Amino acid sequence: MRQRSPQTWRLIRDSAVGLMADRGFDAVSVDDITAAAGISRRTYFNYFAAKESVLFDPDPDDPRLWAELTAARPAGEPLWTALHQLILAYTAAAGAEIVRQCRVIAASPSLAVCSRETCDRFWDCARAWAAGRDTAATDLQLDLLINTARAAFSTVSARWDVDTGIPGLHALIDEAFTLVISPEWKKL
Repeated sequence: MRQRSPQTWRLIRDSAVGLMADRGFDAVSVDDITAAAGISRRTYFNYFAAKESVLFDPDPDDPRLWAELTAARPAGEPLWTALHQLILAYTAAAGAEIVRQCRVIAASPSLAVCSRETCDRFWDCARAWAAGRDTAATDLQLDLLINTARAAFSTVSARWDVDTGIPGLHALIDEAFTLVISPEWKKL
């Protein structure tokens, strides 16, 4: 298979998301996207399997970014703290794209289901990284921590007002991660 260019991938995605932000997801066709990007339908489908894919497929550089972000966490840092900081770092790095994507999803709520695969890839990376850390955590403990962090992020993402930007998202992430380990939580 021919190697795909990350620049072409981003051109297609940026053209599509721009159109969708202006018109709404349902009002934009693959033909509209290809015309805006100046590419053929064949090129589009060499990069994306469907119209929804252009919104939810991870950036070709995301695996590299995830590896850099996980490698930057200090050795010996408690895993819960590391996961918290990892999510903050990733959302900061991908902030503009997250905001644009959420605006399109807000206009077409049926799209929310499609974002699961991208999230799965991130959390699979986080799980593999956590398992490779020098920690005494059992597999059960690792899975519980990863899944709790994922649930916290999913919960705040659903409550996040996109108009507050990434700072608003980070405030909710901080609140959720603090709440989960707070003594008050045990009293609920």
